Amino acid sequence: MTKAALPTSPFDSSRYVGSVTYISPDAIKINLPHAASVSARQYSGYPVLGGQVGEFVFIEGEGVAVLGRITEVQLPDSERLKAEPAVGERPDAHPIGYVQLLTTLELSQGSVISGIPQHPRIGQHVYSAHPLLVKHVIEGGLSDPEGTMELATIPEDFNTKVNVGPKQMFGRHCAVLGATGGGKSWTVARIVQEAARLGGKIILVDPTGEFHTYRDKVHTVFLGGRASGDQDDRTFVAFPYWELTEADLFAIFQPSPQSQVPKLREAMKSLKLKWLLDEEDTKAKAAASGAESHSGSDFPAGAEEKDLKAGLYVKANQPRKVFHQQWSRRLAQVEAEGARYDIAKLCFQIIEECVQEPASRNWGSYDDRTRSFCETLISKIYSLLRSPSLRCLFHPGEFESLTDHITRFLYSDDRVLRISMEFLSFEHGARELLTNAVARFLLGMARSGQFANMPTVVVLDEAHQFLNKSMGDENNRIHLDAFGLIAKEGRKYGLTTVLATQRPRDIPEDVLSQMGMFVVHRLINERDREVVEKACGSLDASAAAFLPTLGQGEAILVGVDFPMPTPVKVTKPRHPPKSEGPSFKNWRPQTASTVG
Repeated sequence: MTKAALPTSPFDSSRYVGSVTYISPDAIKINLPHAASVSARQYSGYPVLGGQVGEFVFIEGEGVAVLGRITEVQLPDSERLKAEPAVGERPDAHPIGYVQLLTTLELSQGSVISGIPQHPRIGQHVYSAHPLLVKHVIEGGLSDPEGTMELATIPEDFNTKVNVGPKQMFGRHCAVLGATGGGKSWTVARIVQEAARLGGKIILVDPTGEFHTYRDKVHTVFLGGRASGDQDDRTFVAFPYWELTEADLFAIFQPSPQSQVPKLREAMKSLKLKWLLDEEDTKAKAAASGAESHSGSDFPAGAEEKDLKAGLYVKANQPRKVFHQQWSRRLAQVEAEGARYDIAKLCFQIIEECVQEPASRNWGSYDDRTRSFCETLISKIYSLLRSPSLRCLFHPGEFESLTDHITRFLYSDDRVLRISMEFLSFEHGARELLTNAVARFLLGMARSGQFANMPTVVVLDEAHQFLNKSMGDENNRIHLDAFGLIAKEGRKYGLTTVLATQRPRDIPEDVLSQMGMFVVHRLINERDREVVEKACGSLDASAAAFLPTLGQGEAILVGVDFPMPTPVKVTKPRHPPKSEGPSFKNWRPQTASTVG
């Protein structure tokens, strides 16, 4: 680490709090002669707590200062009654403090040394850590103050800011954890707004719409819902169904494995081939007539046309050889990700697949028995294609494309793309399915190198709703693991993620283990604390013990690039999210005059 001048001496006599009486590999005991004082002292405008739980202290050493944190303060049993002095008298007590050893500050270079290479000795003095020195230890690796995120302040001194570099925050992914009301949403808003201020690119998945208050260089689209009239200028988008995988569609339609799965698979295969053939035919006719090529509609209204055979690949009594030749010549195009087809024709194409086994070179005629096996599947597909909650998936022609907006966003002047899902129904697993599909689309862009020159961060709020989930029945179950894959491999492609959740126990362990930065707010549930403690390598039981008592907006920063778990007070975002609960101010008890 480069040499950095210390803002003040860690061994200032005015900040003396006690001396060392016991030493272990990871903790020490100290005398705290000032801990029985009623209130903290002030020196040069900064507080000197003098022995308070949670206080940072420096233990003097030879050329180094060991930084620790007081985790426990007590009186010897023989002095318990001395904590009850007469009124107006100072207690004649001798408190003892337990200090967790955190890291080491090398004095000549001003650099931070990981671990405790030189332990304190009995009798060495202990000093209350100056807030500016705590800031120095936290920010020791930051070389460009203007290129840092103003995230928080030191709890003991709200004028002392804690800055975090983008590489520290996003380089190895980030998790924002905390129970309801702990300040998690404010932290997400602060991170997004600071990243945007630095010129970063952020894709914010907003399940509830609470981040609508931030509009500075923000492009907002709504996945789900529809415009309320001509004056509604909101942008409603669809995620095109052809970007889903076969497994996604099988999880939605849930075909039976015996007869329905093969027919559904063949129907999709035939429709993709038919789309290509029609497109080639249109281009050939346009070229022959000298007219411009006509592009096919995103969602042709084939089902309502009189000619129900239009757009279908008819097989009954037709030569099989022609189909196989057409298929083999266009194999790469048909099996490519995102291959187009007309899902409005899917029910009718399944019927076209229900033909008798060929007795010659041709397919047989229609088979009513096979068709009867597919009737339940056809009915289910017909219903789902017309479901209002899935309209933004199966009717993309009515909306702008979300994938197009994502692609354009990367080359625009906007810093944040907010994808609001406040109007997207929970019915049919639409939220979980589409969120996973968006993440898979982003990962595909990353693998193709589109984030190489502009690293992009995708922020997922309420992550417990979307991770560690599965869809479908026992025969067609898929695991929604796209965000997990981003956490595991997105970093090398320039795509990182911020996952925010109030239920860490619902996030897969292998995903949490990929997080290099944690912002942990108040956690009350014991299992949540155990999961976080296990995921954060440097958050031991002593530091985790503070989690249930953190106030609103207070958090502990834990990271691979952080020398120690650091308590902070997250700075209020410039545009706080709208995350309040219901208001009960209009509740009034009924009186005789209001009844009847």
